[in-house]
Amino acid sequence: MNKKMEKNKKIYDVRAINRMRCIAGIVMGSLIIAAALLALVLNVANYYLDDVPEAGLGTFRMFTTLSNLLVAIAAFLIISYQIDGLRRDNYHLPQWVVDLLYVGTTCVAVTFLVAATAISAAQGFEVAMLSKSNIFMHTAIPIMAVILFTFVNSDHNVRFAKTFLSLSPLFVYAAVYFVMAVAIGEDKGGWRDVYGLNAFIPWPITYFGMFLLSFGVSTLLRVLHNARHARRKKAIRNYYLYSDDFAGLTAAEAIRKLANDAGEQTAYLDVPLRIIDILKERCGGEESRAELAKIYVDACLGSQEDK
Repeated sequence: MNKKMEKNKKIYDVRAINRMRCIAGIVMGSLIIAAALLALVLNVANYYLDDVPEAGLGTFRMFTTLSNLLVAIAAFLIISYQIDGLRRDNYHLPQWVVDLLYVGTTCVAVTFLVAATAISAAQGFEVAMLSKSNIFMHTAIPIMAVILFTFVNSDHNVRFAKTFLSLSPLFVYAAVYFVMAVAIGEDKGGWRDVYGLNAFIPWPITYFGMFLLSFGVSTLLRVLHNARHARRKKAIRNYYLYSDDFAGLTAAEAIRKLANDAGEQTAYLDVPLRIIDILKERCGGEESRAELAKIYVDACLGSQEDK
């Protein structure tokens, strides 16, 4: 067997990797939540005594604040599932939680790039990226969110259509901001044009540039995430096809072992059909997919009754 084939058939301990991913996700998610709450408290309490409308509760006008809160909410949900994953020795995230993290990560990644370029050019890099709460909301949280979404959380393939979902907060905020800061304006009781939408170039050009940038960021995140997902999917397939854990078993025996390994998870809500197909491919047998799935459910329910 050549080196390329050996690499493609490399076997990983899937359960050990799952535990590591759960722990890493809990740590990263906790850091995101802590940083977001600290930055929010500093901003709402007007700790910096900034004489601007965006200080205090005005911070909720800012896309940066809202996008960081969205990521913190996604991180909180992910932590709850990863704690459950450690308890049950089974890592699983619903698709909607992955989508929420994708949306939030896209938003904070855009704020990171804008702060690192346009805001840094106008105010200086240290002010834009490292001063006050900016060190959390412009720098630390976006970096951690990208790591969490790209490397830790990779259980689901993100489809192209979800790219537009990830841009939805930007479209909504852009519409509200246009009405309040451009159409109404600060002089008539609207918002201050803190982002300088019309300061240097006409707002339509600014909007088009922001949407183009956001689409590029969202696409890059999706590609990176899906690449990790593909690698993990191959590793899982290799584990169930080639590991010694299922050696010499019939398909029915392998499915019962799979159910026992799953622990206390609710069988009828989480039947791993893809894994069942892989074990059937490995072990053979006359049972259909439906029959093997029933064996899995019965074994899980029997295991729960024994406890």
